[in-house]
Amino acid sequence: MRDARSYQFGDSKLTIRFGDITSSDAQVLVSSDDCYISMGGGVSAAILRAGGGTIALDAAKKVPASLGDIVATSAGTLPAHYIFHAITIGTPPENLSGREVVEKVTRRCMQLLDVLQLTSIAFPAIGAGVAGFSYDEVAVCMAEVISEELMKRKAAVDATIFLFDRFGRMDEGEFVSFFEAFAERTPRIAKNVVLGSAVETTSKVTCVDLAAETADEYKRRRLHNLRKLLADLEDRRVQLETELISLLGKGGLQEGKTRQTLKENQELRLQYLGELNSYMAEDVGTKVASAPPLSVFVSSTYKDLKEYRSAVKDSISKCDLFFRGMESFGADPSGLPPASLIIREVRRADVYLGIFGVRYGSIDPVTGLSMTELEFREAETSSKPMLLYVIHEDAPVAVAHIESDPEAHRRLVTLKAHILSKYVPYMFHNISDLERQAYADLRSLKEKPIHGA
Repeated sequence: MRDARSYQFGDSKLTIRFGDITSSDAQVLVSSDDCYISMGGGVSAAILRAGGGTIALDAAKKVPASLGDIVATSAGTLPAHYIFHAITIGTPPENLSGREVVEKVTRRCMQLLDVLQLTSIAFPAIGAGVAGFSYDEVAVCMAEVISEELMKRKAAVDATIFLFDRFGRMDEGEFVSFFEAFAERTPRIAKNVVLGSAVETTSKVTCVDLAAETADEYKRRRLHNLRKLLADLEDRRVQLETELISLLGKGGLQEGKTRQTLKENQELRLQYLGELNSYMAEDVGTKVASAPPLSVFVSSTYKDLKEYRSAVKDSISKCDLFFRGMESFGADPSGLPPASLIIREVRRADVYLGIFGVRYGSIDPVTGLSMTELEFREAETSSKPMLLYVIHEDAPVAVAHIESDPEAHRRLVTLKAHILSKYVPYMFHNISDLERQAYADLRSLKEKPIHGA
C-alpha cells in the first residue's frame, strides 16, 4: 500500500503521509501541546526526544500561552528551522469550540510561513491526540484552511500532514477521512491527484464498491465506522450524565428513564468496544486483546472535582476502556445499602482510579467513612491495580470547594497522608495535567494482561 498521497493546489502541494513527523525535512514542524508546552506526550514528546531539551528550554521562556496560540521555538538538533507549538489543550475561551481551535492554529501556522519567508511545513493531525478532537473533525477543518491558504499564495509552498499511530493500533484505512476531506476540495482547483509515484486524473470522489471489497478493506471500513459510532455514543453519554445529575434526588419517572437510557448507552458502548478489541486481537495475534474491555472505577468527590472527573472519563473513553462510577448506578433490585453497593461495584471493576481533591465527601452512616474513602479502602484490600491522583497543594481551587467541616477536614488530611506515605500518587496541578497523565497511565495499563490474572 502506498504510504503517501499528494494534492496539487496551483503551484503548491499538500501531501498526506504515514510516518513520524520528526523524519520530515520541512523547515517547520508543527506540534500540539498545552498552555505550558510541557511536551509530555504524543507528537510533542516525540519532537522533544528527537530534537533535545533545548526546545523545551526555549519554550519555557514563552509560556504560559493561551488556547489557540502558536509559540515558535528553535528546533534543537532537528534539521527544521522552527517548531510551531500549537496550543490545543486548555480551558476554551467563551464560544471557542474544538473545531475553531484547530482552524485558528492551522491558519496561524500558514500565515507565519509568510512572515518568516519559509516555504515548507509539516503538520500532525492537530488536536487528534490528547486534546481529544475527532479525526473527522480535524480532517475537514485542516482541509478547509490549508486548501484556502495554499490557493491564495503566489510563491509555492510544500505542506505535509503526517498521520502516525504511536500505539501501533491503527492503519491507513482508519485515516480515510483525511484523504476524503482533501479529495473533495482538490477537483475544484487542480486536475491531477498524485498517488505515490503515479498520477491519476480525477473529477469526483468515488464511492466504495461494496461488492468488490476485500476482507481487509471491509475490516478497515468497519474499524473506521466503529470508532465513529463510539464517538457518537460517548457524546450522548455525557449528555445523559449531565441530565441525570440535574435529576438526582428528585426521583420520579424522568430520573428512572434517564438511568435506563444511560445503562443502554453503556451496554451498546461495551458491545462496540468488544468488537473493536476483537479486531485489534487479530492484528497482534493474541487472545488477550479479545477479552472484554477493562472496566475502570472512578472514585472522587463531586463538588470540587466535577470537571476533573469528566476529563478522566474522557481519557477512559479515548483508551477504549469501560467507565464505572456513581453515574452508572441504576436502580438496585437487591436493596443493598449504599456502602454495600459501592463495595460490590469496586470489586466488579478491573481497575480503581482515585482522584483526591479538597473535600472529604458524603459520609456513609453505617461505616462513618466518606463514600470516597470507603471506595479507596475497598480497592486497597483487593489485588486490582490502583491509579491514584492527589491535587497539588499549589493548585488553584475555589474557596467554596474547600472542606469547611473541621472533622471532615481532619479525616481528609489523614487519608491523603496515608496515600502519600504508602503509595506514589501523581500530584496534579490542573484539569489538563490530570487528563494527560491519566490518559498515559491508562494506555500503559491497558497493555498489561489484567484479564484472566
